[in-house]
Amino acid sequence: MQIYTLGSGPYSANTYIIIENGNAVVIDPSDGADSISDFVCGKNAEIKHILITHGHFDHVGAVYELSRTGALTAMSETDRKLIVFGSGNGVFDVRSNAFDVSDRVCDGDVLELIGHEFKVIATPGHTPGSVCYILDDEYIFTGDTLFRLSIGRTDFEYGNSADLMLSLKKLLSLPHDYKILPGHGQPTTLYFERRNNPYVH
Repeated sequence: MQIYTLGSGPYSANTYIIIENGNAVVIDPSDGADSISDFVCGKNAEIKHILITHGHFDHVGAVYELSRTGALTAMSETDRKLIVFGSGNGVFDVRSNAFDVSDRVCDGDVLELIGHEFKVIATPGHTPGSVCYILDDEYIFTGDTLFRLSIGRTDFEYGNSADLMLSLKKLLSLPHDYKILPGHGQPTTLYFERRNNPYVH
């Protein structure tokens, strides 16, 4: 298994690509669908699944184009309802193209994709339907819930700081260390954030 990170969009969102035996899972395809497709193709792979941590435009901008190839998309039903296609996306005045959601994930769901396990953990706060994906009990794709030495904003519409604090407590109570791959910025570890993140104490 290989994990790749592509930074894209005006907010430098991280798009993650997991490849195994010629099959790919893409997490939070921000924009630049052609660039993502070309990258995956360059690895002799095909996109099979798209996982979305939350519905903000900078994490779903390329979903429509990528899903046209037949890739199946998963996200929470709560955040799916926040996306107003063809007009402002949730909070931001950014136009979005409609895409189908084949798997409407909930807390505790386990997705078996390309030979690996992706466990869903609900982490509301940044948006009501934010989720994280735990890959093979080793990596956590945290979207905009937890960053290196920071946390997601809650001053946008639908944000809730109390919910975010509960979600952070939930992540920090996980039983061991994990590699954290956030929606923006550099990777980190849960061990490091437990001891150094000023927002979690």
